[in-house]
Amino acid sequence: MSRAETRRLSPNPSSRRARRMGAVALACASVVLASCGGGDRKSYFTPDNIVSFGDENSAMGVDTSSNLLDTTFPGVATDLSGLTYTAKPVVTTAASVCAYDGSQAKACSSNNTSVTFTSVGTTYRVPAGLNWVIKFEVDSLTTPTNQRTTTVDYACDVANNWVQIVARAYGKGYTSQCAQDTRGGAISYAALGAKTADVINQINAHRGEIGSKTVVTIMVGQNDVLEQYQAIQATTQTEAGAIAELQSRAASMASAIRSLIDQGAKVVLALTPDLGQTPLAAAAGTGTQLTNLVRAYNDRLYITGLGNMSGRSLAGINPESLTKPGTRNNNYQYVTPLCDANAVLRPDGQPIDPVALPGRTADDVANEKLLFCTSQYYTSGTSSSTAIWADAKRAAPLLHNLIGVTVFNRAHEQF
Repeated sequence: MSRAETRRLSPNPSSRRARRMGAVALACASVVLASCGGGDRKSYFTPDNIVSFGDENSAMGVDTSSNLLDTTFPGVATDLSGLTYTAKPVVTTAASVCAYDGSQAKACSSNNTSVTFTSVGTTYRVPAGLNWVIKFEVDSLTTPTNQRTTTVDYACDVANNWVQIVARAYGKGYTSQCAQDTRGGAISYAALGAKTADVINQINAHRGEIGSKTVVTIMVGQNDVLEQYQAIQATTQTEAGAIAELQSRAASMASAIRSLIDQGAKVVLALTPDLGQTPLAAAAGTGTQLTNLVRAYNDRLYITGLGNMSGRSLAGINPESLTKPGTRNNNYQYVTPLCDANAVLRPDGQPIDPVALPGRTADDVANEKLLFCTSQYYTSGTSSSTAIWADAKRAAPLLHNLIGVTVFNRAHEQF
């Protein structure tokens, strides 16, 4: 960001010192610089625990919509946990066929491929406390003689959002939310749709878990920006009004982060990615407007609000350099989402409910499709190694990885 841009976006242009310190902090956050933390290191900080706050970019979701049954208590509905709001890997075990033995909880130990299934009764079961689905079929609804099982593993132990990547680098894992990841020591209170006020509430509700050996990760602002953007499109808000509102919210968020640092925590902060470079912006032709809104929030939060914080307590990254033309990697795909929203199915094989259902919105449908987007539903011609966006407005695993790796390196050198 140029000095002129910094002056233009700063709500306090008279404070040259704040701008100068903020610009240095932001520059350090955009690249990995060992010198930004200051001094040579004889040892590196090792956290006892990691606590994550924020929106869906840091959340571990739970499927409550599918028709899944618990294998421990047959007939009892259960949920699939450990899901993230980005594209994710899935491992499907080839279907195996064997004699029906009444057990709907396990895969066949032998395989009889000569059996033909002409009438199929299907149930979907989740082993208690685990993160995969067993698709169980029988060849007759009345007198079954054979069973066929297929296991679909949603692989939540594969780090595919930025907080998982940071936690893994510290040797931690979100075990209570992903039973496959047995490392432990990390927990996320981030939630789908969370805005600034929600994240501040998350922090206040869990201060008792935070101490001098805690790393706190935060990403916030995306849903505030989208809310104000939608208000502008609906002509219920002006762009100037939206910027003022976002700056006010960001100032509140900066105060909350300062309070965490005062409590002794080490804070790892990822700013909102530039939504002006999303498929949403490309389709609507509103890239400049979305970029302005994101910068208003990010600059007030980081440059003005936190620019003079010690690098020993705060490490951050502004992902704008990863997506902005001129600094981004042009080998990556920025326009086409990785997930094919028209193809995504729920874990029980059912299509996502249409918007027309009572109480459902377009955002509800988009959120659910993103939650269930696995490698079997990628858009034709895209790749997880090149796609930056998972859907129209949220990060794909590649962008999560770029953010997570960069900000961990910053934290490792500074803390």
